[in-house]
Formats: sequence, C-alpha cells, structure tokens
Amino acid sequence: MKRLRPAGKDKLRALEAQVLELLNQAGKRPCGRREIAEQLGLRGGERKQLTRLLDALVRDQLIEMRKGRYRIGSRRGTAAGEFSRAEQGYGFLRPDNGQADLFIPARHVGTAMDGDRVLVSRLISTRDGRPYGKVVRILGRAHRRLVGQYRQRGKTGLVWPLNRKLDGPVRIEGTSAGAAGEVVEVEIERYADGDLPAAGRIVARLGSVDDPQVDIETIIRSHHLPHRFPPAALAAADRVPAAVDPEDTAGRRNLRDLPLVTIDGETARDFDDAVALRREDDGSFRLWVCIADVAHYVASDSPLDREARERGTSVYFPGFCLPMLPEALSNGICSLNPDAERLVMAVELHFDRTGEVLEEHFYPAVMRSRARLTYAGVAACLAGAEIHKADAGLSAQLREMAELASALTAMRRRRGSLELDLAAVEILLDDNGRPTGLVRAERNPAHLIIEEFMLAANEAVARFLRRNGWNFLYRIHERPDPDRLEDFRQLAAACGCGALPEGNLQQALQQLLAAAAERPEGRLLNQQLLRSLQQARYSPHNSGHFGLAADCYCHFTSPIRRYPDLCVHRVLKLALGGAATGAGPGLCALEALGRECSARERRALEAERDLIQLRCCQVIADRVGEEFVGTVSAVTEFGFFVEPDDLPLEGLVHVRTLERDDFHFDPTTLTLSGQRRRRSYRVGMRVRVRLTKVETWRRRIDFSLVATL
Repeated sequence: MKRLRPAGKDKLRALEAQVLELLNQAGKRPCGRREIAEQLGLRGGERKQLTRLLDALVRDQLIEMRKGRYRIGSRRGTAAGEFSRAEQGYGFLRPDNGQADLFIPARHVGTAMDGDRVLVSRLISTRDGRPYGKVVRILGRAHRRLVGQYRQRGKTGLVWPLNRKLDGPVRIEGTSAGAAGEVVEVEIERYADGDLPAAGRIVARLGSVDDPQVDIETIIRSHHLPHRFPPAALAAADRVPAAVDPEDTAGRRNLRDLPLVTIDGETARDFDDAVALRREDDGSFRLWVCIADVAHYVASDSPLDREARERGTSVYFPGFCLPMLPEALSNGICSLNPDAERLVMAVELHFDRTGEVLEEHFYPAVMRSRARLTYAGVAACLAGAEIHKADAGLSAQLREMAELASALTAMRRRRGSLELDLAAVEILLDDNGRPTGLVRAERNPAHLIIEEFMLAANEAVARFLRRNGWNFLYRIHERPDPDRLEDFRQLAAACGCGALPEGNLQQALQQLLAAAAERPEGRLLNQQLLRSLQQARYSPHNSGHFGLAADCYCHFTSPIRRYPDLCVHRVLKLALGGAATGAGPGLCALEALGRECSARERRALEAERDLIQLRCCQVIADRVGEEFVGTVSAVTEFGFFVEPDDLPLEGLVHVRTLERDDFHFDPTTLTLSGQRRRRSYRVGMRVRVRLTKVETWRRRIDFSLVATL
C-alpha cells in the first residue's frame, strides 16, 4: 500500500480511508496498531497521528477488541461495499458480505462517486420502516481519471464527465487553448469536498465530442477498461504453439471422430464450445459438450493469467472486441476452429427423453470440429433448408439437438426457471464502423440449442465439484429482496394481472409473465421483475441460482472470455487428476476473487450498454423534427419514455414539456397524473411524439408529445 505522510486535513482523511479499508479487508480478524502502521508504511510522528486517529474511530466505527487491536465494528450498523450511483443522484450499496443492496438517498450520498468503496451507516425510515443508508466514509476511489467534455469559463476550465453517473464538473486551473468542446481525459488531483468541486489536470485530448472515431476510445477510458496487453503477456502469448503438440494429447480421450460442431453468431471469431449428439437405441440422448482447454496454455499466476484476471472478461462492442486473452490464444490455439485439432475439457451427459440426466462424465480430450455453423444457418436447416450438402447426417443431428433442447427447456420450466423477455438491440455498421441503423435482435431455435446445452454442462460441473467437496466459484443468484418483490406484486395487480399464485415463487412468477406476454404491460413487467431480482454474482458460498431454479450452478463453458470459467477449469482438472481437495484454492482467496470478477463483469456490461446507447443517439440524431408513433414504455416522476414502433430505442417526454399542470407520480401503478386536468400517462399507452433534441454526449433522446392515440 502506498506510503502516506499525513499532514493537514486532506492527508488525515486519506489516512483514515486507508485504515478503514485495511481493517475492512481483514474482516473479523482484529489488527494491532503496530501491524496497521507497518502495512501503511508509517514512521515517527505519523504513528502518533495513527494512534489519535484510531482512538477517534473507536468512538465511531471501530471496536477495540483488547488494548491496541481493532476491527470494523457494527455498533452503529455500518456496512462496507461498492457504491453504485444512479443518474438521478441516489444510489445503492453492494455490501461485501453479500447481503441485499442498500438504498442510499441523494441527500446522503455525499461526495461518493459511482464505483467507490464506501462505509455506510444503516438507518431506518420513520415514514415506511424501510432500511436505507448514509455514506460516512470513502474507503477507496474508483476513478483516478475520468473522461469528459471541456468547457472554458474565463480563466477556469470545467470538464463535465461523459459518464452520467459521475456528478459535477472537474475544475481545471488556467486555460487550455483549443480544447473547448473537445473530449478530454482528466487526472483528478483533488476530490470534491462539500461545496468545493473536484480539481484536476488534462492528460489527454481525444477529439471532438461529435467525432465517431473517438467513441470507443472514450468509452474504454471512461470505464477504465484495460485495452493494451503488457509486453510480458504478449511475449508469453508468442511462445504458445500455433498447433497442438502431439505430446500434449497423451492421456486424453480421443474425440476426433465425433461429429462435433460450433454454433455461434455470424461475426464471432473465437469459438470456445463445440457440441455433438447421438440418439441411443432406447430413444435417450448422449450429448458431448467440449470446451477449449485454456488452462493448459494459461498457467496460474503467469503473465497471461494476471492480465486475464485484471480484465475479468472480454468486452464486446458493435464491430469491436476487447479480448480477455491475446489473439494468438483467443482466435488461435484456444479457439475450436473447423478442421483443426484442439485440446478440450469434455462434459459427456446421458439424458432420458424428458431431459433428466442419467449419467455424467468429465475428462480431458482432443477433438476436431466438423464445421463452423451460425445461428442463422442452423435455424434455416431446422426450417427445412440443406445446411451441408456433403453431410446429410449433420442436418439430422441438428434436428435431434433441437428435440433435446426443447425437452431441457420444458424440464427447466417445470422446476420454475424464469425466462425474461428482454429485447436486445443490434447495431448495423458500415465498412468504416459507423452506425447506419438499429434492429431488434431476434432469438431463434439455434440460440435455444446452445443455451440449453451450455446450461446443462455448467450445472453438471457444479454438481460434480460440490459433490466431491471442492472449493470453487459458484454463479449464484439469490432470492429477490422482499420489499422489491412486494413492489412488483403491487405493480402486477395494478396492471390487471392479478396476484401472484401461491406456492413455488419461481413458478408463480413464470405464470404471471406468461399471462402478461400479450398485454401492453408485458414488457414493463419483465423489466420491473428484472429490477426486483438480485444481481447474479460469483461466490464460493453456494446459495443456488434463483433465476434458473438450480440448486447449484457455475460458469464453465467460456474460458476464452470469462476468467471465472478458467478458474473452474483448473479446479476440475485437479479433481479429475486425483488431487486432494486441499490442493484447490482457499475460501478467503475465492471470496476476494468472486467480488473482483463480479465487479469486472459489471464494468464490462456498463461499457457495452453505454456504447449501444451512444450508437442509438447517433442513428437518430439527423431525424430531429420528425414525428413517430410509439408506445409508452416506462413512467417516472420526471416524465415518461416512449419507444417508437420502427426503432428499438427510447426517448424521454419530460414532464416540463407537457401541458401546465401539477403532476403526481404513483410508484405503485407507475402512472403520471395531472392534478387539475386529470390527464394521466401510463405504460402501454399509444402516443405520437416529435423528436426535439438528441444529446449524444449525454446519451439522451428528447421527445415532445404531439397526441395520445
């Protein structure tokens, strides 16, 4: 940890934050004053200052177990974790202990920025009895740098963050000729403190805010995505062989003759899973799921492994990818390219006709992919088209795969697995990568085949490792927060869908969504249910997967692009090799890794979502003044969102643009009602709107209401 020399208010606060962070990492283990001083590199007078600080914190946030030994206390109901800020100013704490997210009102956010590690006091609302939080300390800053638009005001420059979750400008002292209106990267030298704004210096000028060429660079820097492999990782990748060494196939099962195929999107370049199916004489199914053996080439704690862990996941933008591994691995030796020999970890599953597992086997293998298939091609084959003139058996295998996938889907539905209907947007690009249009991404039967087979393999690996007592990262999805679930129940009732049926909660939710599928409110209910659910995450402590209605689940099938999958591969290889369970990773290390991987995943998803929103703004920017017919898709206290019939995007009709009235927002029914004219706006209403403004840098599309239909 970087040594500090506390002197003055700012340094004292910095020392306090690092002390709290150190003790928070230690958990319930108390730390001595000398240990804390050594960890922070304090000397002389600094240690005396530490003593005074610890004495002050004992009165507030620490418990002194015995003389000179401290740990984070809970006398005032404090919790530490990651702060997530909404654009409207309020936020949520994601506690380190895995408890439900804690709401933090805007007035109690203080100077916390999205992604910061914070210490929060737990409080109870006197109005409705619900818990909420108040940020009392910043334990660690997530943003040392940020990207924003520069504006000059006299002798002072201000940089307004492009990330809408980062509130307020950063003050730039002096002038920066030629930077006005440009996108710049700023290094923060002083964080906001009360009414005093943050201050910093410009370290890079990226270009015009309206220049599409700087879009991806801006988002990469805004979300702090690693985007250049260090020399050590590139050198290690160069040493990886381009073809399978015959010596590496020793002791592996030979699957070269199986009709294994990959099925991916049309633009995919890395193929980490291949599947084959055989119909047995009794009508049962034998499925092989082969996953690239990335762990064979990426040793634990090697330069490649450290960089993969830092990235956590590949990040997929329209027309561009930031891979977790260098291309020599992700598109080369670890990619299951057609007609190329590859090393894999295989999951062999025997199902009966209903999709119940009869047997499961796991082993290292060597394979050769028969063909590289696409979702569109497989869907066409299932609809009757010839997929491969030279291989009639391939078409027959695909039809049997579709039959097994349907049986697995039916089985999951019976146990209560949720299937949320959330439309995805596909960005159409020209040859230069500029957005030209938007379409709704459609799922077809080929997607169902791969999704079901990957789910089955993931569950099987998790069952095997749990049964044999191994520590590994589960993919967990906890039950919904009761308060949020109650809000969803009330909304469903207000939409005319009735009360949730009694019994199995997952099955009840599934029935409600099915009943609402054809209603205008169906999409709203899908979205609100998603918001009511906890966020899936990685943890060594199994609490099941609520959304899949699975007792245990893990991520195993994508080690090229997800670090947790690579870690599960390593544990599986230890288990298959006969190692004792103690040879695997310990719980403390896995707890930290789970938090880290979950945060990396959220970072990637937010970056991907950010670029899609930007592309949506760019596609529609030249249509200001046009009118669109659409549907009200969401309602808030500040207006309502409209989705045009012919464009998969949303724009805001702000309440200030409506007729003069005092509007009241009902959060239970999600209705915005005028108090004088009695005009109401609710989800599902058909409206005609006019596009009035597009602000690409704010990712904002504004409509004005023309008429209700």
